[in-house]
Amino acid sequence: MFSRESAIEGLRGCLIPQPTLFNDDLSLNLQGMREHVRFLLGHGLRKGNATLLVCGGAGEFPVQTLEERKAIAEAVAEAAAGQIPIILGVQTTSTLQAVELARHAESLAVAAIQVSPPFYYPPTDGDVIEWFRAIAEAAPNTGMVVYNTYWLGYNLSLSLIERLYAEIPQVVALKWSAPGTFQYQDAFLRFRGRLGIIDNHIMPVFNQMMGGIGINVHLGVFYPEYALRLWELLEARRWDEAQAEVNRAWLPYYRLLTEDVAPYTSGEALVDKLGLAWRGLPGGPNRPPTRQLTPELKEKAWQFFRAIGLPRG
Repeated sequence: MFSRESAIEGLRGCLIPQPTLFNDDLSLNLQGMREHVRFLLGHGLRKGNATLLVCGGAGEFPVQTLEERKAIAEAVAEAAAGQIPIILGVQTTSTLQAVELARHAESLAVAAIQVSPPFYYPPTDGDVIEWFRAIAEAAPNTGMVVYNTYWLGYNLSLSLIERLYAEIPQVVALKWSAPGTFQYQDAFLRFRGRLGIIDNHIMPVFNQMMGGIGINVHLGVFYPEYALRLWELLEARRWDEAQAEVNRAWLPYYRLLTEDVAPYTSGEALVDKLGLAWRGLPGGPNRPPTRQLTPELKEKAWQFFRAIGLPRG
C-alpha cells in the first residue's frame, strides 16, 4: 500500500539530474547511460543520500519521442537495480502523453514521478488541478514530486500547492524555487514536516536548515564525490563548511552556465556532458536546437574543472 511518509523518506539526499546521452548520430546511447549509473553507484551514491532524476530538463525530454523516453527509463532502472531511487520526469504539453508516461513509470516501480504544470498554452489553476489529478490516477502507487517551473509562464501559488497536497495522496515532495523570496521562504513554514522540499533555488544550505529533504546537484552528475561530501556536511548541520563548498564549486558552476554558456545556446546538460567526458565516461552531443559548445567555451569549462579539482579519468 502506498505510504506518503515512506515515499518522502525514500527521496532524501542529492537529486542527480542525469543527462540523456546521445551517439554522434544523435541516437540514444543507452549503454553510456547504464555506465553512468554504475559510475554514480561506484562512488557511493545510494538510497538515503541520493536520488536519480531521469528525463528531466537536463535529460532533454522536449527533444525525445515517448518511446525514447520509455527506453531511457527502462535502461536506467535496469542499471540502478533498486540501489538508488529514480524520479522519472513525465513533463510534456499533453495530458494524454503525461498519463501514458506515468503508467509506464508505475510499471517500472520508480520511487516517484516529477510533474510540472503544462506549458506552451498558459494554464489556469483549474487546468493545473485537472492535469495533476489525471496523472495521479494513472500512477496510484507512485509518489509525485511537484515541480514549480515558474519561468515557463505559470507560478504555482502556495494555496494551489496546498490543494494538490490535500486532494492527491501521491503528492509527496516539492522541487522548489519561486520568483520571490517571500514565497520561497514561506513554503518551508507551510509545508515542512508534510511535504519533502527539494532545493531548486541554488540555496542548498538554507533548504536544509529549514527542514528540506534534498538538493538538486548538477555537479553530482560528474562529480559525485562533491555531492556526497556536501550532503554529509548538511546532514551533520555543519552549515559554514557546507556553504564554503557551495562557494567553492556550486556557485562558479552556475556562473559558467549563466554568464558564458546561456548567452550562446539553450539547454542544461552541456557542461555536465563535458564533465563526464573529463572523467573518462561517455558524454557526447546534445540534440538540436541546443548547439554544441565552441572550442572557447569548452576551454572555459575545462578551466572550471581544473579549478575545482575535478579528478580526470
